[in-house]
Amino acid sequence: MKKLLVIIVLSLFFSSKAFSNEKFSNWIKSLELKKSIFQDNKFYMGVSYTGEPDYLKNIFPILVSFIYDEVYSDDKRYIVRSGCKPRDCVGNVGLLWVDLKEKVAIGVINHSWWDNLDFNTGSISQIFIFSNFHENHLDLPNEFKVSYLKWLKENEIAPSKYRFLNSKNTLKEIDNFK
Repeated sequence: MKKLLVIIVLSLFFSSKAFSNEKFSNWIKSLELKKSIFQDNKFYMGVSYTGEPDYLKNIFPILVSFIYDEVYSDDKRYIVRSGCKPRDCVGNVGLLWVDLKEKVAIGVINHSWWDNLDFNTGSISQIFIFSNFHENHLDLPNEFKVSYLKWLKENEIAPSKYRFLNSKNTLKEIDNFK
C-alpha cells in the first residue's frame, strides 16, 4: 500500500511539473516573440530538480511557472513575470521582462551555485541575465533596467556576481549591473 501511495505521489509531482512547463511554453508562444527566449546551453545553477546541468528552457520555467506574479505596465506594452522555485523562494528566483510591442524578452535568474554544488565556498547570490534579442548588456532597454532594479529591491537581492548570455550565445561575467 505504501509503495502504491509513493508511486501516485511521484507521478502527480512529475505530471504537474510537465504540465506547468507546457503551460509556460504555451504562454510564451502566445506572446508571438521574434524568436525563442532561450539559447541552447546547459548550465548548473542549483535550480534544476535533477542536480545536473540543464538547458535554460528547462531551468527557467521552474522559477516562473509555479509561484509567480505578472504585472503589466500602465500602457500594457511591457509585462514582468517574476517567481520562485517551489520550496526555495529565498534563493532561486526569476524574472522575465517582455516588450510586447518590440516582441523581445529578457530573463534574469538569481541563483547560488555555478558549475557545481560546492558547499566549501558557501552559497552566494549570483545574477544570470540572458537575452536572445540583445548582443550587449549595455544596450538593454531602460524600461527593463527599472523593472530589474525594482525586482532586486523587492526580493532583497544583493548579488556578488553577474553574468550575461547574449544573442550571439556568448557568456561573459559583467560588472555590477545597475
